[in-house]
Amino acid sequence: MTAYDDGDAWFWGRSPAGTGAGFLLRMMAVSATCGASSSCEGDCVTARASLMRMRQYVVHEVNAILWAVLIIVTGLLLRRVWRLLRFWVRGSRLPGPPLNALARSKGFVADAAGLDKFTAFLGEAHKEYGPVVRVWLGPTQLLVSVKDPELIQQLLSQAKDRLPLTGKAFQLAFGKSSLFVSSYQQVQKRRISLERQFNGKLLERVHSISLKVVDHIKQWTNAGPSGWEFDCKLASQHMAFAVLGATLFGDGFLVWPAAREFEEQLMLIAKECCFWATYNVLPLWNKGFQRYKAICLRLQGLTEQMIQEGNKQHNKVKDSYNKPNPEGIAAEYEGTSGEFVEDLIAGIISSPDSSGHLNLAEEIRGDIMGMMFHGCLTTTGIISGVLTKLAQHPNVQAKVYQEIVSICGKSEAPSVMDVQKMHFLLATIYESARLLPAGPLLQRCSLKQDMHLKKGITVPAGAILAVPIQLVQMDASKWGEDADIFNPERFLKHTTSNLDSWKTKGDSQKTVSLCRKEDMNHVKNFGGESTRIDFEDSDANASFLPFGSGSRVCVGKRFAIVEMTALLASMLQRFEIKLGADSDMDLKPKIENFTLQLFPSPKLSLVPRDI
Repeated sequence: MTAYDDGDAWFWGRSPAGTGAGFLLRMMAVSATCGASSSCEGDCVTARASLMRMRQYVVHEVNAILWAVLIIVTGLLLRRVWRLLRFWVRGSRLPGPPLNALARSKGFVADAAGLDKFTAFLGEAHKEYGPVVRVWLGPTQLLVSVKDPELIQQLLSQAKDRLPLTGKAFQLAFGKSSLFVSSYQQVQKRRISLERQFNGKLLERVHSISLKVVDHIKQWTNAGPSGWEFDCKLASQHMAFAVLGATLFGDGFLVWPAAREFEEQLMLIAKECCFWATYNVLPLWNKGFQRYKAICLRLQGLTEQMIQEGNKQHNKVKDSYNKPNPEGIAAEYEGTSGEFVEDLIAGIISSPDSSGHLNLAEEIRGDIMGMMFHGCLTTTGIISGVLTKLAQHPNVQAKVYQEIVSICGKSEAPSVMDVQKMHFLLATIYESARLLPAGPLLQRCSLKQDMHLKKGITVPAGAILAVPIQLVQMDASKWGEDADIFNPERFLKHTTSNLDSWKTKGDSQKTVSLCRKEDMNHVKNFGGESTRIDFEDSDANASFLPFGSGSRVCVGKRFAIVEMTALLASMLQRFEIKLGADSDMDLKPKIENFTLQLFPSPKLSLVPRDI
C-alpha cells in the first residue's frame, strides 16, 4: 500500500500508537456515522412526503380554480354567442341589402337633391326594400333606418336611450356629467330641470342678447366693394356661439378676451371626440390623443374661468340693489350667469347620477360645455342655411323684409311680441331647416329590450335606430311634388276675409307664444280685405323633425327658435344679404362636426339698408 498522510492514517487505524487502537476508533466512528445517517434519511423522507402532499394540494386547488374560471368564461362566451346569434337572426329578418353593400357604396357622392352620400345610400335602399331597412355596419353593428312617419312616431316614443358611443365621446371631452349617460331613465329628471331653465329665464334673456350680437356682426366681416363680405359658415358659427355664450355667461362674454379661443377649442373637440371614443382602451401613449386631452383640459379651464367671471358679475348686481342708485350697475351687468348657475345646482342636487356620486363643480362645467357644444353646432347649421337660401332667393328675402318693416318699422328694434308675429320669417327658417337639417340622422337605441313596432316589425335590442331626416323631410308623398324646392309658403295657411269681419274675430283672439298653431298675423291690407296667415303647427307634422321628437326631443327647441328669429329679424332689418362676387353656388351637403354643412362655404355680403 502507498503511504497516507496523518489524517488518512489515523482514519484507517495506522496511527503511530499501533493498529489495534486505530481499528477500535475506526469502528466507533463508522457506527456513529451509520446511526446519524439513518436518522437523517428518515427525516428527509418525511419532509419529502409532506412537501409532495402540499404540492399535490396546491396543484389540485389551482386546477379547481382554473376549471371554475374556464367554466365561467365559457358560460359568458356562450351567452355572448347566443345573444349574437339571436341578434343576427332577428336582424336578418328585417329587409335590407347584404352585409357588404355599404362597403361597395363608398363611391356615392351627394346627389342632385342635396343629400349627403350615406343618406343617398339609405334612399336607394328604402326605394328597394321599403320604409324599414336594416344595414349591417359590421358583424355586430346593425343600423335600422325608418322612413315611415307613423313608425317614426312610435320609434321615437319607445326608443329613449342614447348611443353609448355618443355618451362616451362627450364624457371623454367634457368630463363626467349625468346629462351624457345613455339611459334615459337616469337622465330624465335632469332633462326636465334643464328644459325648465331654457324655457324660463334663459328664454327671456336670449331675445335681447340676439339683438346685441347683431351690433357686433361687423367684426366677423371684411369691407368689400359690394358691402361687408363674410364666410357664411364661419360668421354663422360666431353668431351662434356669441348668442349662447352671452345668454349663459352674461353680456361680458361678448367682450371676453378668451371667447375666440373658447370657440376654437370647442370646434377642435367637435372634430375629434368621436374618433377617440371608438377606442376600447384609450391610447394614452399616442401623441395625438395627448394633444386632444390637452385641448379638453384647456376648454374645461376656460369654462371654469367664465363661470367665475359670471358669478362675480351676478354678485355685483345683487349688491347693487342695496345701494341708492342701482340702475346703472344693474344695466351694465344685465343678464349674468350667477342666477343660471344657481338654478343649475338646484337641478343637479335634486337628481344626482345613478351611482350616487356627485361632483358639483364637474357636473356644472360638463353641463355648460355640453349645452355650448350642442347649441352652437345645431344653430350654426340652420343659420348658415337660412342666410344662404335668402341670398339665393331675393324674392323671399324681400317678403321677409316687408314683413319686418310692416310690424316694427325700419329703425325700431323688434320686440319679443314683434318677433312672435313674424310668421313668414319663421316659415323661412323652418323651410331652410327642412331642406338642410342640422344633422342627417336622428339616432336612438334601446339598450335592454327589443322594440316591437307596428306592421309586425321587431328591432333587436342594441341595434342603432336611425331616422334619415333628409329623406323624411324631402319625401314627395308627404310634402308634394315640389318637396326639393325652397318654398316657405308650405308652412303657412292663407285665407282672405273682409277686414271688418276679421277685426270682429280678432278681438276674441289670444296672443300666444311662438310655435303655437293659434298664432296669427296681418301681412297686407287691401282696402276692405286682409290676408290672414295662420302658422302651421310643426309639432303635428311627423315628417318635420329638425329638433327631434319624442322623449329625447331637443330641450332647447323654443330657445333656439327665439334666438334665430330675433337674430335674423334684426339682421335683415339693417342689411340686405347678397351673394358674393366669387361665391360658388354648386353647393353639396357634407357632414362636419356632427352637422350638415354646405360645401364650399358660400361667400356672402351684407349691404346696409337705407333707413
